[in-house]
Amino acid sequence: MGNEDGPPPAHDAHKRPRRATQVRAASGANAPAASVKSARSKRRIDPRFDPMFGRADTRLFEQNYGFLRESEAKEEAERRFRIKCLKCVLRRCELEEAGEDLDEYDLSDYEQEVFGEDHQRELREMKLTPPQRLYTELEQLQRASQLYISKTRDASVKDRQSKVRKELLRKEVAAVKTGTKARPHFPKRAEVKRAIMADTFSRLNEKGGQGAVDRYVIRKRKK
Repeated sequence: MGNEDGPPPAHDAHKRPRRATQVRAASGANAPAASVKSARSKRRIDPRFDPMFGRADTRLFEQNYGFLRESEAKEEAERRFRIKCLKCVLRRCELEEAGEDLDEYDLSDYEQEVFGEDHQRELREMKLTPPQRLYTELEQLQRASQLYISKTRDASVKDRQSKVRKELLRKEVAAVKTGTKARPHFPKRAEVKRAIMADTFSRLNEKGGQGAVDRYVIRKRKK
């Protein structure tokens, strides 16, 4: 009989004790997982944004990738033509649903003028298309056109602001070269803003006269 008051056995009698080589092998199996975890924790750095690569030249970028702007402008022209055609066909659908006499409206001549001779097949297909599908397509095209307009408008505004700022700096440099000023004056944000506003007023006055300027001022006050 065994000693019941003695210490418990060190190993289970039904299991074979593990050897030291097995323990080392198990610890070695976990090593790749630890290395993978440490590799994942490292932060990757994009070399394109490294300051050692210099500054981006936007003018050179526009020269090399100007064809993308041309492609987007072409797509916008096609989109506007499609919107005009959809509105033309949907007008006929609305008059038919309202029970109006179509003979009183000059729809055929207007449709021929809008679609032209090259898009007569497209006109026939639109007339056979359910109005709901035409409305859905019109909404999608209008949304895409609005996004394009907002994107190009923001880019044009930034370009105009950059031109105005460069023009102010050019005048300061010219004044220093002629001896009018001892050192150039770098315009502050408020001065640049006033110059941009004056440039906007002059452009609007050239396009639409004083009425266009007044409408612009009223629209700005409402905002």
